[in-house]
Amino acid sequence: MVIGVSSATKDLKLVRVILEQVQTVDSSVFPASPAILAALACACVACELFSEACGLYDAKIASQGVKLDPQLSSALVKAATQVGRADLAQSLLDQGSGNVHEHVTMIKACSRKHDLRGAKQAFDRLKTSGAPLSPLIYNCLLDACIQCGDMQSAEEHFAQMKQLNYADVVSYNTLLKAYLVQHRSEEAQGLLQEMSKQGLPANRVTYNELLNAKVISKDRRGMWKLVDDMKAAGAPPNSVTCSILLKALTDHSHAADVSKTMELLMDMDEPMDEVLFSSVIEACIRIRRLDLLSEMMRKYAKQGGLLALTAPTYGSMIKAYGQAHDVERLWELWNEMSQREVKPTAITLGCMVDALVKNGCVDDAWQLLNTLLEDEQMCTLVNTVIYSTVLKGFAMSKQIGKVFAVYSEMQKRGVQCNTISYNTLLDACARCSSMDRVSQLLEDMKAGNVEPDIITYSTIVKGYCLSGEVDRAFEVLQEMKCDNKFAPDEIMYNSLLDGCAKQHRVEEAIKLLDDMKQSGVAPSNFTLSILVKLMGRARRLNQAFALIEELCALHGFKPNIQVYTCLIQACIHNRQVDKALQLHDTMIEESGCQPDQKLYTVLARGCLQGGLSQKAVKVVRCAYQLPGHSMATPKRGQVAGVESKLLEELVSALNSGNASDKENAQELIKDLKEHRGITAVQNSVYARVAQQAAWGGSGYNHRGRKSGSNW
Repeated sequence: MVIGVSSATKDLKLVRVILEQVQTVDSSVFPASPAILAALACACVACELFSEACGLYDAKIASQGVKLDPQLSSALVKAATQVGRADLAQSLLDQGSGNVHEHVTMIKACSRKHDLRGAKQAFDRLKTSGAPLSPLIYNCLLDACIQCGDMQSAEEHFAQMKQLNYADVVSYNTLLKAYLVQHRSEEAQGLLQEMSKQGLPANRVTYNELLNAKVISKDRRGMWKLVDDMKAAGAPPNSVTCSILLKALTDHSHAADVSKTMELLMDMDEPMDEVLFSSVIEACIRIRRLDLLSEMMRKYAKQGGLLALTAPTYGSMIKAYGQAHDVERLWELWNEMSQREVKPTAITLGCMVDALVKNGCVDDAWQLLNTLLEDEQMCTLVNTVIYSTVLKGFAMSKQIGKVFAVYSEMQKRGVQCNTISYNTLLDACARCSSMDRVSQLLEDMKAGNVEPDIITYSTIVKGYCLSGEVDRAFEVLQEMKCDNKFAPDEIMYNSLLDGCAKQHRVEEAIKLLDDMKQSGVAPSNFTLSILVKLMGRARRLNQAFALIEELCALHGFKPNIQVYTCLIQACIHNRQVDKALQLHDTMIEESGCQPDQKLYTVLARGCLQGGLSQKAVKVVRCAYQLPGHSMATPKRGQVAGVESKLLEELVSALNSGNASDKENAQELIKDLKEHRGITAVQNSVYARVAQQAAWGGSGYNHRGRKSGSNW
């Protein structure tokens, strides 16, 4: 038998071997010494073999009458508590009734298990044992009451602590934190005042808890007042304070909050550790201030912190500069890792590849992977997720050849594609009109036991619709329904509806809409936009209005600006300009929609192309909120305006008309300059008119339409 077991032993394998030997040897023939049993029990607890420690006590220690010293007793109490042997734990406490450490262990263990009754029993036993009590013991039970969610018991116990003069700063902080978690700010403030009266100065823990509560409640003034109070109380902000303030920063934060937080970081006496530096990086990403990150990096570098940066922190910085579109800095960081012999993790590499792809450098990302794949140590970092990122990059840039080159490399290296990878490949086929590759990809999925999901089917349907193969898209829909694993969603229905709209297949679109209703799939404003376009092209304007009214009433939503724009376009397409103008007013007065530049451009161009240049002028005046029109005007919001090209076209058309039209053109230019400070249109129009004169015509006939012979 191996002897000399130490309680500090944490070799799990060795402890198990010794434990097996002790348990198999007949104790009546070769009894293990009390020292070995005690050391072995402590070693079991150190290795978290709690059940084994309790079994050893039952089988050997208790039967041989081994005397429990404080260390052994404390270890066995911990083991009994961890495995739910409350009876054994109480028995052990009774045997060593005066051991404070054992009782503290018991109280904390019961607290973790939300066993307040057990914690109170351990506390009461210690009180009756005659052992000297201290604030530590009382604070343990106070924390147990709070951890178990019994605030009434916590408050009663705290009151008793104050009577016995055991309440210290830790006690007040514990209860104060509980009040703040429950949003009981008045009680928390009362505790703070009480601390001051008792001569217990609030420490950083107190202030940081209060600060965290202020941040959560978005109390800016209270937040910074508390920071000032900390400084005045001789407890200047530390790394925890700064971390709390950093987490509060977003892209909507007040500039003063950002400035003050960064000043605290720069003035902080204690050195910045990597955890805090990571918080700085994340905050700078959120507020989009990489200039501030550079300042913090200089501070961190002066402290020598950059020398100890780990791969995850480099990953965060790479992510930050990727979002700032600073590709040069990305490569500097990547090369810096190599120079400092910091081995990247798969996550770090993933951040780098993702940053390159999002910045349009997908070829560079693919070249980086090829370099790493040639390195025996680094090639293991390239996983399915990273490959999928490159696949997506080539798919977005419509480089179908490179998409399948990456796919071939994955197959060659035995990298298993997942559903996301295949969906990316299918999306590339859809984007690049290469739907002939789909059948082979589906066979590969089946061979690799990769199950398609709803996105797989939706992508295939969208691809067939984009390539004009709407009938095949319908076949995929029917196949999915027969399979009965997935139900078509709104995205799939919208793709099919859009396919029908492009081919003017009205009746099939109506059937699809009925199918949506039967399937319980609610349409959206995007669905409405597609239907309005279809009905407008099919000269079914009244049906478009009827569908909007019916679907919005049935599903409880209002048409948005995109739907109204499509509806106005449909009115113009059906030569009902007055109805389009009326719809504009209805949209503002009844639906409360805010018109945008696109809507006004569509409406004004429709008037101009219909030979109604005076009405086009009124639309433009309304768009820029100029005087001289009778159209409804939004009560709030910024001036929408129209596209500059349309403005030039309108002024040119007016200048080529009669005297009244030319006068209207001059008045419009004057008002645009006076009210909106727009002068570019005047110069552009004059240049265009001069050019048209040189070519022998204005470019517009008397109805405001372009004259092809002059261009």
